[in-house]
Amino acid sequence: MIDKDHNQNVQKAVAFFTQAGLSRLLTKLRTKYVELGQVGGQILLEDSTPGERREIASFLGKPLYHDANLKIRLADVEKALRHSFDCTLPELLSALFPDQPLETRQQQRVAHAAHQAEFRTSLMLIATELPEGSQGQRWLVGEPHGQEWLFSRYKNAPVEEQERQLALIRYVAAGVLNRLPRSDRPERLALFAQRTSGDPHILDPDRAAGRLFLLALNDLARTEEGTLSSPTTPIVPQDRAQELRLYADAGLLVDTISSSVAVFNLAGAIYHSGVLDSFPQAAGERVLLLPLRQLLEWQSVLPARAGIYVFENPQVFEEVIAELRPDKALPTLVCTSGWPSLAALRLLDLLIAQSPDNHLYYSGDFDLKGLQIAAHLVARYPGRCHHWRFDPDSYILAMHTGGVPANETELAALNALPDVFAPLVAMMQEKGMWAYQEGIVHLLIDDMNRS
Repeated sequence: MIDKDHNQNVQKAVAFFTQAGLSRLLTKLRTKYVELGQVGGQILLEDSTPGERREIASFLGKPLYHDANLKIRLADVEKALRHSFDCTLPELLSALFPDQPLETRQQQRVAHAAHQAEFRTSLMLIATELPEGSQGQRWLVGEPHGQEWLFSRYKNAPVEEQERQLALIRYVAAGVLNRLPRSDRPERLALFAQRTSGDPHILDPDRAAGRLFLLALNDLARTEEGTLSSPTTPIVPQDRAQELRLYADAGLLVDTISSSVAVFNLAGAIYHSGVLDSFPQAAGERVLLLPLRQLLEWQSVLPARAGIYVFENPQVFEEVIAELRPDKALPTLVCTSGWPSLAALRLLDLLIAQSPDNHLYYSGDFDLKGLQIAAHLVARYPGRCHHWRFDPDSYILAMHTGGVPANETELAALNALPDVFAPLVAMMQEKGMWAYQEGIVHLLIDDMNRS
């Protein structure tokens, strides 16, 4: 009965302050109470109306205020509440703001710290449940996108979001990384996803689990290559070709049909069984569009000559083929169509592996991506891949036939290229222009007809 009467008193106080139009006063009182954690201090009610001054003075038992800016002590409000309604200020504030828990700043800090600590403990628990030294444990404990990164990213998320992320992390670490197929028995990504989760699309790169899986694969791959980045600046896969390489290295097959590469005058190919494939020989001096699926079935390919020419742009590739002299022994030409796809890299790998005498000569655009491709191929095939027409004179000639202004950010990014590009980079930064392979196609044709 006492509780019922007390609740009625609180509700009477709520009705009084609501009818008196003192919502501004109560909001400021609540803010001050949350800040201090107790009934103390004072608030400043600025530009008060005559009605507010009259009601506050009447409630506090004070003379009518003449100044529009009122200083009101919380202790005075508490005293008046106890006298008039037999309730406290915190009880009134809780009843007036039922959707906003009346937590003090200190209580909020304690709850926030506990929320973060619980999430960290849950992350650590997942790691301890994984087999010692397993792929999943290695990633979660020590890699850039492991538990430290995950903690910093989701430590302040709502409980529901944290639980969702913990389920994804547990699936990727235990259900995926620790159950990857053997390298000699690759499995298709969708079927692997179906087997491990019941959802064939859960590891698609546009799904949360798929994105986290790719980050984990990239972390582990970079560690094995000895190029681990700082956990504060983790490196993520940049394009589809990189994603496909990560899947392939993990024993997972993704679409092996749409990834393809164009090649001209391929001399031959041999299946893993040692049987010669008659298809390239029958094609002769034709352009073949080879899907990754076909390239995976070959153990080796034979170029027409030891010098193999690689082009970035399809139309330059076609124009060179059209202008090659028929009285010459024609070489093998490859077109990457921009950044080398997984199919393109598989073909180049096979061509290089076929003989130590085989060498690549790469030509591309005079822009950031073109030079990055050149640097990537030279690094991938050290001593076996050479820049072709990446020099200041060729750049100037290409620029005179047409070019576009380059932005400052991309021009500055050229500085990250290997030193071998320094003369060309200096010229490109001086001119501030990109130029393209189409502008030197006649030089490429002359080079090949003379070779």
